[in-house]
Amino acid sequence: MSAKPFLSSAFRCSLVLPSTALLALALCVPIAVAQQAGADRPKEPPKPEALQLKTADGVGLAVTYYPGMNGKETVPIVLLHMRDGSGSDYTELAKFLQAEGHAVLVPDLRGHGGSKEKTVVGRSGSLTKLTLDPASMSRLEFAAMVQYDMTRLRWFLVEKNNLGELNLERLCVVGAEMGASVALHWTRLNWSLMPEGNKKQGQDVKVLILISPESSTPGLTLNSALAGRAPSVMIWDPQLKKVFKDPDMVDFRRPVEIDFRREVSVMIAVGGERSKSVSEADRLRRMLKLYHPDPGPDADATEKDLLYGELGTSLQGTKILGVKDLNLQRHILRFIELRAVKRPFTWALRTNPYG
Repeated sequence: MSAKPFLSSAFRCSLVLPSTALLALALCVPIAVAQQAGADRPKEPPKPEALQLKTADGVGLAVTYYPGMNGKETVPIVLLHMRDGSGSDYTELAKFLQAEGHAVLVPDLRGHGGSKEKTVVGRSGSLTKLTLDPASMSRLEFAAMVQYDMTRLRWFLVEKNNLGELNLERLCVVGAEMGASVALHWTRLNWSLMPEGNKKQGQDVKVLILISPESSTPGLTLNSALAGRAPSVMIWDPQLKKVFKDPDMVDFRRPVEIDFRREVSVMIAVGGERSKSVSEADRLRRMLKLYHPDPGPDADATEKDLLYGELGTSLQGTKILGVKDLNLQRHILRFIELRAVKRPFTWALRTNPYG
């Protein structure tokens, strides 16, 4: 199987054809601008912090946090690993993204790495410690990655947002294989949080980057993530209005659908030399394509918010990151710059309107 060009030849600045040189230069500008804007940053990024975060259902999550360097303009990025992997699979990507000023949060999801211990409270109040193993975990535990692990990670980022250390409105989530399933399902959950007291509560995720997305993660199917109708609600909060890609075209005088399938920018990458992985990734692309019409040949390249690419390798998931000739790290960085950094998501204090 011959691999399709990743995204487009114009998107790869180092491999550009003469006829697309100007477009490639335009796409390289956001990174150059970001580097110039970060000229006042410390030369050395802050050291990563090893943390332990307790979920509401008793799992101790081992997490590594790479602090950002742009204050309230800092983009937070969560990196979610594959099944039987761990957050350490993303060490190089995390350092690469942090060097650009972004804040990166890398967990070991439950049952993986340093997050295998769960404390359960019995009826008598006694505590029992369980050891989680992905080979024997139930579908409920995989679903709990979305309900509990991701929720705990979000509250960590809310705290950092309210300290002025990052901008939660620019949240990006990268997931590989199982991590892609968790990312997709949690984005749906995050966008389903309705306003309280007319104030925005969710809709944090603006960019999803899915590497070798799979349909085989127990309890987390692609169909269930993308099925159903989006909730409709009256919107008065100006901050909530800003999550829409084109708010000037939305009639806020009537109930509006809050649909992550339409509003979140998505990049899908897969190793193009493995037919099963390509089939699953392309199926997801086709499902999302319904909500992301092509902006047309005359549109600015930054308007393209659904990108898909098959890379020239049989490797999948985080293993693709190790193939330097494919430049997947730089493709990820460019997409984040175009779809999170360059868009007008202003920082806001995140509080419960009811106190």
